[in-house]
Order: sequence, then structure tokens, then C-alpha cells
Amino acid sequence: MSNVLTGEVKYLLPGGDAVVHISSHDRYKTCLLRQAVPGDLLSLSEIHKRRGIVRASLAKIEKPSAKRVPAKCSVAAHCGGCALQYLHADEHATVKSQWVKAAFSAVITKATQWLPIQDSNEHDGSWHRRRLRWHVGYNPHGQTLLGFRAYQSHDVVEIDVCMVVTGELEALRKALQLALIDEAIDLPQSVYAVQLSDAMHVVLEYEGACALDMMPDIGWQGMTLQYWCRDSMGVRALSKPVHQLYDNLPTYTDDIAIYIGPDDFVQGQQSGNRMMIKQVLAWSEGAKHVVDLFSGAGNLSLPLAASGMQVLGAEVNIASVRAANSNAKRLKLSAIYQQADLFGRFDMSPFVGADVLIVDPPRKGAKKICSLMNRLLPKKVILVHCDVLSGERDALEMKAQGYRLRALRALDLFPYSGHVESMSLWAL
Repeated sequence: MSNVLTGEVKYLLPGGDAVVHISSHDRYKTCLLRQAVPGDLLSLSEIHKRRGIVRASLAKIEKPSAKRVPAKCSVAAHCGGCALQYLHADEHATVKSQWVKAAFSAVITKATQWLPIQDSNEHDGSWHRRRLRWHVGYNPHGQTLLGFRAYQSHDVVEIDVCMVVTGELEALRKALQLALIDEAIDLPQSVYAVQLSDAMHVVLEYEGACALDMMPDIGWQGMTLQYWCRDSMGVRALSKPVHQLYDNLPTYTDDIAIYIGPDDFVQGQQSGNRMMIKQVLAWSEGAKHVVDLFSGAGNLSLPLAASGMQVLGAEVNIASVRAANSNAKRLKLSAIYQQADLFGRFDMSPFVGADVLIVDPPRKGAKKICSLMNRLLPKKVILVHCDVLSGERDALEMKAQGYRLRALRALDLFPYSGHVESMSLWAL
């Protein structure tokens, strides 16, 4: 429909889409729109419905909201990464905290401790992302680009500097892009990179076979890089000798360093990861026996083992299980990890009766695990969610299993994006 209509933005949904109330339309009263801010008065065009969702295009901002600011990023209108660029930074913590509180509203009681996101930590530089995936594409002149994809597109956005990643990662992107332009390396489909405490894993990803045996010198002068190739044959090292890379994690007293491999999951923000671990430490104080499901390389539970607790973990990814056990052995900790199909059938008997059960699943959540609580019978449960919808579903299952929400915390590990993390503490 081509007629221009007017509407007012009422609120933002998790993910960053704005809900717009349309003033007059014969079929639709509300629609979704990108890059809008609560309080904006807008002219809309091209209202259409796809897969049950009504969306519109922005024709004009008739009256901007007091909360609207110019985007700090020059490509914010095109890039698919930062949905909140036009919302004043002071509002981000409030909006994201509201998303978490709304998702858990059916299980919050007067006894629940609520811990909203604190003010933005942008001023101290600790909020930048350390884990990402760049894609390979081309600009209109046919020059190779390495960067992020445009919104709802496979096109790669041409950027000068990305404001949300660490300076080291941004410098690496530019060096790799020059190497691709100069054809110094085979052209991959994408590049995965994660920055740890003093080094980076960099994985060149190919759909077919990669012909590289060794990564050539690209003139990088920064921290240690461990290059890998991921292709149809699997993952292999392109830097030799292979460097062992570590991430520093807090405990009750000091830090421990755990080995992280190229396929091990790490949180996207280093300072946020430390905040998350410190919250787990606080909620687990006094425990003796800890179970960690979706344990990864031991990010949340090895700091507990370093404090004298006995840890038993389970993880789907066998490489992460090996890394976690290697870390426990090297650090001489009482922690054992095993592989288990945590989304299907597994032997739950070793995990029954823990003082603390930690569950940190991927985006789709852990409904299967939550439905087993009346058989696992932990004294306390700590759930970590990176998606508010799966968090809401799992919270309702926890309530059905007889557990009560004792504390709820929201964390912003991806500033300017539409993502928010939640941590919740449960007990019978």
C-alpha cells in the first residue's frame, strides 16, 4: 500500500523493533519499524504483512522524540548490528532492563530481588565487543570488503571504523581486508575472531576446501594471533607452533587463566563476562557441590572449583569438554566435565541433588532441563539466558516445577544492539 500514514512509536520490543500505533488504517492498528524511538511521530509508507508480522517503512520523522539522538555510527541506517543507535544512551539500560523484567513478570514476587542494568559503562571503554564474525563482500566498485552484513541482507556494509568492537579487532579487520584485496590469502566466506586476555583466535571460514597451509604475514603488529582454517575437512591450525590462548576469570580472591580453543564459546564482552562470573560467585557462596550444564570450557564453574567447590559439568560440544577437563587438570581443581545430549536423552543421575545447579544454554533455552527440576532437585538454580523469550518460557517451567524466583538480574553485554542477557536465581 503506497498511501502515507501517520503513527506514534509507543515502545521498543526485544531486538530493537519499534511498535508504532497507526492513526488511521482500514486494516492495521499497529506495525513494526526499525530505527525509531519511543515518542517519535512518523509518516509511514509501504505497510505490508509477511509471516504474520505487519511492518512499515519510514517516510519521514514528523516530530522527533526527546529521546532521539543522531546515530554515532555513519552506517547505522544500513548495518544490521546496532538497533538502538538512535536512542539516547541514557535510555538503553532502562529499556533493556524493562525487557527482562517483563519477560519474568509472571514469576516475580515481592520477595524477588531485582537487579536492573546499571548506567552505561561506555565512558571507560570496557563495553566493546571482543567476539564477532565478519563476512566477505564487495563494494560497488568490485573491491573486496570485510565487515558486517546489512540489515536483512547478505550485502556487506562498507565501513571505516566500527565503534562497538575493540580497537585491536578493528585494526585486525583492516589488516585482513588489505590482505584480501591484495589476494595474499584465499578468499573465505567469513572470518570469526575472538579476543582473549592477551591474544586472539582468528578463524578463516570456507564452504569448500581451503588451500592454505600457513597464514602469511599480513603486517599485524598487535597482540598474538592464532590463525585457524574451518572448511569442509574440519578445523586446522594455520599458525605454527600452535599458541595456547587463555582468558582470565575472577574468583573470590584472584584470577585464574583458562585455556580457550577456537570452537569454545566465550561471552561477547570481557567486562560483562567478569560481572556474570562474580554474580555466580555471590549466589553460590557456601556451596560444596556444583553442577554446571551447558558448561562450555568451564567459564562459570571453574572459578567456583578454584574456590574449593566440587564441580561436575556437562556440555554438548566435545571440544569444550576436553578444554574444560584440561583446564581443571592444569589448575589442579576438583572439577570433571562430560559430554551429554542436554537437549535430548541423557543420564541425569550424576547431577541429582546439587547445592547449586548452573544452566547457561544457547539462545533456544533449556526447557528440557527445566522440566527435570523435580528429579534433579538442586537446592539452588542459576539460569543464564541470552534471549528474553526463551528466558520467559524457562521461567514458567521453573515455576511449574515448584521453584521460586529469588533474584533476577539484567546485563547489557552488547551495547547499542537489541540484545540483553538475564541471570536468575531460583530455590524451592
